[in-house]
Amino acid sequence: MIQENRLRKRFYPEGLAAHIIINPPLGGEITIEGQVIDMSYGGIKIKLKEPFGYAVEEAELNIQLVLPESGVPVSIRGRIKHIINREEYGLKYSERHTEFELDDLMFECVKLAHQVSE
Repeated sequence: MIQENRLRKRFYPEGLAAHIIINPPLGGEITIEGQVIDMSYGGIKIKLKEPFGYAVEEAELNIQLVLPESGVPVSIRGRIKHIINREEYGLKYSERHTEFELDDLMFECVKLAHQVSE
C-alpha cells in the first residue's frame, strides 16, 4: 500500500483544461496544452497532450486555466516537483501565491470534483 504524504486534500476537477507556458532558462517561450488531473492548495498535477520533449525541471511554468463556473481566467506560476511519466507532471505553486489568492480557483474546482481524504 502506498503511503500518502500530502498535507492537503486533493481535488479532481473533471474537464479542466490547462494552457501551459514554459519559460526555459535559456530564454524563449514554449506553449503546450494539458488537462488537470488533480489539484490542491500546494500544487497541481497535469497530463500533457504531448510530452515536453526536453528538460524543463529548472524552468518556471505559467499555468493558465479558465474557472469552470465563472469563466474567469486564472494564471498560476510554479515549477516541476514530480515527473510521473513523459506526459504527467506534478507542479508546486510558486511561493508568491498565497492561499487567499488560490481560494477562488479552489472554490470553483471543488464544485466540479470529488475529494480523496488523506
